[in-house]
Amino acid sequence: MTDAPSPGELSRRIDHVTMSMTQLVQRTEYTADRRFDDRRFTELEADVVEMRRQLTEDLKALKASIDQATEKRGTNVRQAVYAGLLPALFMMVSIVVQIWIAARGGS
Repeated sequence: MTDAPSPGELSRRIDHVTMSMTQLVQRTEYTADRRFDDRRFTELEADVVEMRRQLTEDLKALKASIDQATEKRGTNVRQAVYAGLLPALFMMVSIVVQIWIAARGGS
């Protein structure tokens, strides 16, 4: 008994190798496919750069909007103090004055 393959087995192996070789991509197809991939990657890189630029602009606009809202909120706090707290304080002072006058005996 020998470990060498029989001629029929060799023939089947050669047929299998031949069939596998015919399924391989030809060099021209490979280079065309590589060029297409390179072109697509270049387009994707340009898209990523554009998206980064747009994102940076959007973040700057958002920060400006937040800063503006913060400034406006500060204005709203001042308005609330002037419109709500000061009149309430004047009312309290006038009530205290009226109580003080009434406690001293009126006119």
